[in-house]
Amino acid sequence: MKELLRELNPTAGEPVPPWGRFEGRVRRLPHVAVLAFAVLVWGVTAGSLPEGSGAAAAVGLAQAVPLMVALVRPVGGFWLSVVAGPFVSELLRQGAATPVWAEASVLVHLVVLAVVGLRVRPLTSVVLWLVTLLAGAVLVQRMPGVNASEELPIMTVFSAVVLVAAAAVRGRGRTTARIAALERANEEERVRRSILEERTRIARELHDIVAHHMSLIAIHAETAPYRIPDLSPEAADTLVTIRKGAVEALTDLRRLLGVLRGDGAADGAAVPTLDQFDRMIDAVRAAGTEVTTATHGERRDLPPEVGAAAYRIVQESLSNARRHAPGAPVRVALEYGPRTLGIRVENDPPGRVPEAGKGSGHGVRGMRERAAALGGTLTAGPREDGGFAVRADLPTGGNGTLAA
Repeated sequence: MKELLRELNPTAGEPVPPWGRFEGRVRRLPHVAVLAFAVLVWGVTAGSLPEGSGAAAAVGLAQAVPLMVALVRPVGGFWLSVVAGPFVSELLRQGAATPVWAEASVLVHLVVLAVVGLRVRPLTSVVLWLVTLLAGAVLVQRMPGVNASEELPIMTVFSAVVLVAAAAVRGRGRTTARIAALERANEEERVRRSILEERTRIARELHDIVAHHMSLIAIHAETAPYRIPDLSPEAADTLVTIRKGAVEALTDLRRLLGVLRGDGAADGAAVPTLDQFDRMIDAVRAAGTEVTTATHGERRDLPPEVGAAAYRIVQESLSNARRHAPGAPVRVALEYGPRTLGIRVENDPPGRVPEAGKGSGHGVRGMRERAAALGGTLTAGPREDGGFAVRADLPTGGNGTLAA
């Protein structure tokens, strides 16, 4: 009941929307048609009355305004039309027996009913139709001598037909919209399932191939000192480094497999960040690369996604330096700005000629994508002296806290 009363409020009813099936100005064709009809009714009604009569403008305005209001407030336009009908009839009657509704008033009210029927529930339309009949009955009582035996049934039938047609159009539109929404949902679900199946397939391949070989590397590196007699301390340390690297790679791979499968197995807290920066640098140094680091600004905690991206950018830059410039010193600088984190990784020209054919270019592209995903920038390219430089700026939002 409360909902019905709310829908009978003059401010209720959604405005008439543009015609969705067309583009450009044609989308406003319904609005233009109703406004043109309102102007036509105004002109015809005013022209049928004596010139200079104040009633001419009043009658034309009373019949045109409900149409225009119905475009933005359908129920409000209906109430104006209900009030305007008796008002126009009283002005036109002038003591003579006239129709219960003026012809123009009938057309206006039917158009308003059509607009209302398109924008409100069928139950509300029925109530407004009953209000129309009640207004007609009251008008008959206000106009003695009028024979309403024909007019009231005609108005009753016409208004009912208009509302039924409008309700049918509204129902069809809502059904079409629901079907379209279901089709979109089904398509999105199909795409989601396809993506999940592909990710599951990739995860399975990674597990069966990469994880298997990384496990073998870790096992061989761990058991080599027991299988190879008289192993030098340097070789033993190298094997320890290899094992640690393989174990860390397996940990990252398991986390990646959990993300690919979408099963929640990945632990978000275990995502590498700059908190592991020093350990990563130590591992690279242990592998034989000379790395110097510098930090500018006050080091602070970063949003997890920024820390993870920064870690991966530095990691990939160091890997590229080792691959393409073996033996060359590398410098890594982190610049903590008020709202950005700057990353600078540079290496000198290679100390020896790198092996040809190494690298596919996906590493630099991946770093750019990581930076762009956060709204940052990354540039990478050779220096004039033959070295290579990577520069990235990642927005931090200024919400970080100073690290302990």
